[in-house]
Amino acid sequence: MTAHNPNVDLHPRDDAPAASGAGLTARSLLLASVFLGIGALWIRKTSLLAFTILVGEGTPPVPAMAALVLMAALGVVFTRLTATPRWRREGLLVYLLLTCAYMTIDANGVRQLFASLTSLHYFAAPGNDYAVLGQTIPGWLMPHDDTLIRGFYEGVDGGAVPWAGWLPILIVWGGAFMVLSLSLGCLVSLFRTPWAEDEHLTFPLAELALSLAPDPQEQPGRPWLLRSWLFWLGFAVAALYDGSNIAHAFLPGIKAVGQNFDLSPLLSERPWSALRPLNLVFRPEIVGLGYLVPKDVLLSVWSLYLVFRVESFLATLFGYTAGAGFPYDRAQGMGAYIGLGLFTLYAGRRHLLAALRAAVGRGADDNTSEHSIPPPVAVWGVVIGFLCLVAMMVAGGMAPLTALSYVALIYLCTLAYSRVRAQTGLPITYGMPREELYETVLYLQPTNGHLSDAAVRSESVFALFQTLGRMTFGQLAANQLEGFHIARRSQITRSHLLGAIVLGLLGGLLLGYAIHLLDSYNYGWNTLDGGSTEGGYRTRQALTSYSRMQSRVHPGEPLVPGTSIARGVGLALAVLMLWLRAKYLRFPLNPVGLALTGTFGGPIWFAVFMAWLAKTIVLRLGGAHAFRQLTPAFLGLAIGHFLIAGGIWGIVGAVNEEVATRYLLWFA
Repeated sequence: MTAHNPNVDLHPRDDAPAASGAGLTARSLLLASVFLGIGALWIRKTSLLAFTILVGEGTPPVPAMAALVLMAALGVVFTRLTATPRWRREGLLVYLLLTCAYMTIDANGVRQLFASLTSLHYFAAPGNDYAVLGQTIPGWLMPHDDTLIRGFYEGVDGGAVPWAGWLPILIVWGGAFMVLSLSLGCLVSLFRTPWAEDEHLTFPLAELALSLAPDPQEQPGRPWLLRSWLFWLGFAVAALYDGSNIAHAFLPGIKAVGQNFDLSPLLSERPWSALRPLNLVFRPEIVGLGYLVPKDVLLSVWSLYLVFRVESFLATLFGYTAGAGFPYDRAQGMGAYIGLGLFTLYAGRRHLLAALRAAVGRGADDNTSEHSIPPPVAVWGVVIGFLCLVAMMVAGGMAPLTALSYVALIYLCTLAYSRVRAQTGLPITYGMPREELYETVLYLQPTNGHLSDAAVRSESVFALFQTLGRMTFGQLAANQLEGFHIARRSQITRSHLLGAIVLGLLGGLLLGYAIHLLDSYNYGWNTLDGGSTEGGYRTRQALTSYSRMQSRVHPGEPLVPGTSIARGVGLALAVLMLWLRAKYLRFPLNPVGLALTGTFGGPIWFAVFMAWLAKTIVLRLGGAHAFRQLTPAFLGLAIGHFLIAGGIWGIVGAVNEEVATRYLLWFA
């Protein structure tokens, strides 16, 4: 599935000796603690209370990148203290720890969990059956105390948190969170070596972190990117773009570039309205990092999104009524993800079989030092995590086949998404299927509205566990994968790497719990996360799942053929593209593009088009040499946007909510 790409390697190839250096030291732990505390308060203010700039959900999270840049700057200023290989490893481990922690604290971490745990009971009313359905979910999975839940949503005098009522449930879900996160890390670790050494995937986001970290051995003094005037040129372009929007936020009379140009108002009449949504969204970070993405992936993303819009237009033009949502972009994207996941398993079958034999004692891996997690350990980590999650769902009341199907989809799509990240490095947090994980299993199980008690309980528990699909487990696994690559390239000791990952996940989990509970009982969950009187965005997502569950339990839901067929079409198209790419080396389309554009095409297609256009022009006029020469400029554009829009404007969003609402930013 790879194609020739004249990308410049930001560092030498993956031929470093085995990991051997310390990085998790007293100094790095102290710095990580300071950065984690500051970043958590930053996320709390901008993302939870003000809901203006979701700095923690970016890929990578803005506070983590800011911490890495700051540590690189400290390495330049205090050379006598930091001009050692250990400082480089410390900076990279702090960055890795923070990427795991911040995504857990922010909007799609534990916030999703709290919304799912509480909304079913709080919004129970005579007009729905939430109260009855909520009682089918056991108390070790969900709180049932009316006083506890009402205080959570409406706040209490003094803000006292009823920890005794929350702790048993938080321990259960915290254990599930750690087991699933680490198990998915084990899964992707099995593929890092074949992806890096056999398929030569470039891990762009990992290489970006390596290029920003101080490297006294290879480039003494400061990271090489900071010495390039082209980097600062790209940074200046980002500053002009963000500066105009920031100036407009302070002084609305000043003209701004804006964040997007929506063509939908021009398409108000049928059949042209079927082309909607058609929004030209400016995403400098995608343009900058997209410059490093293979052209076939870029072409596939924007062209297939336009194909989807044309399909919708033609269906309307000829009076074809296929139901709301045609041509079912997200369902086709889900099918493509399933195809990519299955292809990844097939392509790595020899490596996986060797790891399985070693795990059961029928073979030996002579190069365990080459792996961040020894393959036998990784295999058992995957198996144990998978079985524990299925057992938890079944113990809660979910049907075994439903639980197996859902968990298998989570693992398969996480593997596919991690491969997409390793190949493209596109900073797209929502590039992995979310609701589609739940709906794919659900749509294949029609109901007649006359369900047994066990079937009703299964539906209720399944709706609760949809929160796993909306949480950032795929992103956390990809972060760990990039951490394995960083550790290999910078010679970080295996135990220090794994220690940083565990500390990041655990620290983010505990801080996320504390921040959300303390603020909820102080201010009321109804007013947080962009809410006013009925909860914020995460609450609305959870209620959508429960409303859907209620409709399946009572009126019943027949088999829905449209989306199921679309998933099959997406899967078939992905397999067809893979076959055509194997048969014709210059076949222009890539199934990765179908997966991404189907899942999240609307907000990214235009930025991807701009990256494709820039890369095409550079390669056509200047060839590979010009492409390599201009790489720092595009990296400067991406990093500049992260640090100015996410960093500087993110600080403004923490201290001046009114102004920040005029330039809202979601690093999705």
